[in-house]
Amino acid sequence: MSLRQDLVDATTGAEVDYNVVNWQAQLTSTIHRDLYPLLDPYKNTDLAVGAAGKIVLITGATGGIGRKIAEAWVVAGAAGVVITGLEADKLKNEESRLRTISKAQNQDRPEVRILSHQADSTDESSVSSLWTTASQKLGRIDVLVNCAGSLTVQKIGQGSSLDIWKHYETNIKGPMLMIHHFLNQPGFTGGTVIGVTTGILGETYPNFASYIPSKLAAAKYMEYLHAEEPSVRCFNLVPGLVATEMAPPGYMDFARDDPMLTGGLSLLLCTERAEWLRGGLVSVNWDWEEMEQHKDEIVEKGLIKLGFTNAKFGKGGHPWAEQP
Repeated sequence: MSLRQDLVDATTGAEVDYNVVNWQAQLTSTIHRDLYPLLDPYKNTDLAVGAAGKIVLITGATGGIGRKIAEAWVVAGAAGVVITGLEADKLKNEESRLRTISKAQNQDRPEVRILSHQADSTDESSVSSLWTTASQKLGRIDVLVNCAGSLTVQKIGQGSSLDIWKHYETNIKGPMLMIHHFLNQPGFTGGTVIGVTTGILGETYPNFASYIPSKLAAAKYMEYLHAEEPSVRCFNLVPGLVATEMAPPGYMDFARDDPMLTGGLSLLLCTERAEWLRGGLVSVNWDWEEMEQHKDEIVEKGLIKLGFTNAKFGKGGHPWAEQP
């Protein structure tokens, strides 16, 4: 469905702004929700530069966003694509789908080597087995995309505390384990890590305690990785609001972001064009050309770094609006 359809509420007759869920994390005046040429791997052959010669590992690869990330890398002609998730049957189906796409898209170049491996990203032994198998069958992983995520809409104190904690394990422990094994690959010299995050990191929504704080921790962890490992290119990627199984029912009418935007952006982030964004947060909804026009301001003011509070801390204290 086009973004510009159904913009009038049938009950009240008032115009509905379906972008309202995106404005709170919108950096540029131009917003993208439909797939457009720059991020379309089927149309923009320049994106193949990001995939050339690289082997990528994608977690959560059977979900609505993860499967499109994998598809984008296959279309772009990556050297290898490793997909992982909890459900073995879905992984095999995705592997078959990706092989079909590879044959159709890579007729004038070698087919992409594709490996599916069932793994629980929160379990150390399972993750270790994944990385051992990937290394043996495809070689060293150049790009890690942490896309696995989970949430429950639940109020603090309701149900079992473990109901909330399991989402923390998926959203922060999982990426931590994956990054650990990425860095400790034999012969590791560097690479790229992309963490799929959310645009509501700075919000406090009731009943989202399982999701927002855990994703915020994961995003901050990525900033630490950027600070500690100069050889690793780190990015926090906001996919917008996509109509997946994980999207809360009350938000489905607004979930209009094309998941292939994330696939295309993951490729673009692996090119030299994204070098200046290292360590930062970037959204599929932002206009790339507009960002580049304001590159100096974005970098100098740290506009895409995580904040702390709205106060201006420092010597002399916060500059109060009203002085006594």
